Amino acid sequence: MFPGVNSIWHANLVDCLNLTKRRTISPNAFEATCPLTKSGSQTTVIAKLARFEWEIPRIEQETQAYKMLEQTGLAPQFLGHIHEHGRVVGFVLEKLEGRHGGIEDLSVCKALLQRFHGLGLLHGDGNRYNFIIQQGSAKLIDFERSRYCPGEEEAMNAEMNSLRDQLVEDTGRGAGIIFKEIDADGN
Repeated sequence: MFPGVNSIWHANLVDCLNLTKRRTISPNAFEATCPLTKSGSQTTVIAKLARFEWEIPRIEQETQAYKMLEQTGLAPQFLGHIHEHGRVVGFVLEKLEGRHGGIEDLSVCKALLQRFHGLGLLHGDGNRYNFIIQQGSAKLIDFERSRYCPGEEEAMNAEMNSLRDQLVEDTGRGAGIIFKEIDADGN
């Protein structure tokens, strides 16, 4: 049997065949619709799943992080685990409306990161695309590299001190898939 995620803590299990892909975000994340209630009504979600065996540990790590962040308001709501014939291979999240962080959001992103560090967590990938700004507040996403490390002040200070540079970085690092319009001449 192929490996799957072991940290199964949420009551909702979503069959991967019930996900209807709407838009690609990154190689293993996409916007989708799926039924989350017994009524079968479709909900728009963000789905993230392991496509290969070597991606399972990343999904496992992120699943554990969402469990720690449940009820904190620091991240999108975790809506359930994605399974393939009973083997958990991913998860679905609340779809957040907003924009990615920028230097104009430094104070709100700093406050969010301080709260995150206050839980003993290090994000590990604080690029601007992992801060979603909504009406003056922010939420964090993408916890594949996060870790629980209470007391590691040096690492947390380094992450906080890099925040300004992360918010002005404009190479697209961390943005997922960026689609570019190409005209008939290839430009």
